[in-house]
Amino acid sequence: MTTTKQRPELSAAERVLQAQLERCAEPSAPVTWQELQAKRQSTTIAKRKIWPLWLTPFAVAAAVAWLWVLQPQQMLTPVTNPTPMLLASNYSLDALDRQIQQAYLQGADEKRIQQLWQQRERITGQETH
Repeated sequence: MTTTKQRPELSAAERVLQAQLERCAEPSAPVTWQELQAKRQSTTIAKRKIWPLWLTPFAVAAAVAWLWVLQPQQMLTPVTNPTPMLLASNYSLDALDRQIQQAYLQGADEKRIQQLWQQRERITGQETH
């Protein structure tokens, strides 16, 4: 005696999906490669649109207009020199100014603030020479 598993009852939506799956899963008749290739060629030829020859002069005119009219406008804009890069001493001067500000904000003693100012004077004295 063989035991077979009974399937649970399918809902209406599941039956519709199962019917669609069965239709898509197996072709009604076997298809050869030649038939597939012929079908593919016929669909690609039908999809391919031929470029109308009368549009060619318009395409050429648009390309020329873009090259001769629109392109030079971009070239006519003046090239501005970028801001010059700060010298290394300027970076150290900027960092030192920040240290002085932080010293005042944090309430550093007068000796520390005086040292920072002297260091700043040495750096600015080097720049003027």
